[in-house]
Amino acid sequence: MLVKEYNKESGTQFSIECEKLLYKAKSKFQKIKVYNSKKYGNILMLDDCFMLTEKGNDQYHNKCISLISKKLKNIDILIIGGGDFGLVKGLFGKLSINSLNLVEIDGQVINVSRKFFPSFFKLNKNAQNKTNILIEDGYEWVKNNNTLKFDVIIVDCTDPNLIAKKLYSEKFYKSIFNNLKGNGVLIQQSGSPYLDEKKIIAPTKKKLDKIGFKDISLHEFSMPIYPLGLWSFIKCKKAQ
Repeated sequence: MLVKEYNKESGTQFSIECEKLLYKAKSKFQKIKVYNSKKYGNILMLDDCFMLTEKGNDQYHNKCISLISKKLKNIDILIIGGGDFGLVKGLFGKLSINSLNLVEIDGQVINVSRKFFPSFFKLNKNAQNKTNILIEDGYEWVKNNNTLKFDVIIVDCTDPNLIAKKLYSEKFYKSIFNNLKGNGVLIQQSGSPYLDEKKIIAPTKKKLDKIGFKDISLHEFSMPIYPLGLWSFIKCKKAQ
């Protein structure tokens, strides 16, 4: 069977040939489905959008990780979202990490991913001890945090929707700024360069500049399972 994702903005449809539906449920926040396919292994969909594949999923995670300098040692990382743990697994494999806090609003995403994407959760004991999972609203968490400071904050969320839109707000970025150490880096998932320049990318850059972030840059990369096959991150830095 062909499992399809329709993108309204571009008027296009992308599909993956799958063998069967493994899981279907609706959490408090979103619809969650997992399919199995011969070519890509298990496939995660949230609100009928392809998010992650078991095989061939490295483009997104590798690009994000490449934006963090390997010269940094014993860094403290905060991830907002990222409950599938693919990014967590990759970060520990390539960087020197002191601590990693992951704040995910939907605990069901973590539970489903742990079951159907178990390789992402296979961390060594040292990495496990450095990882802290918080099932909380990331917006509220960074607003209320006044004890921890981070070298890197990654916002690994969906595009702006009823739940995620506040993760693209000026108030949120002010909280992020306050949560970073001097010279700390923010990496924000910023959608399709083709479709989201006016809706996400340009407004986000403007907000970040207004707050005082420096070296604001857009980084594009190929992502075959996302609409039109090209995606992006915005990276910026808190001046010391």
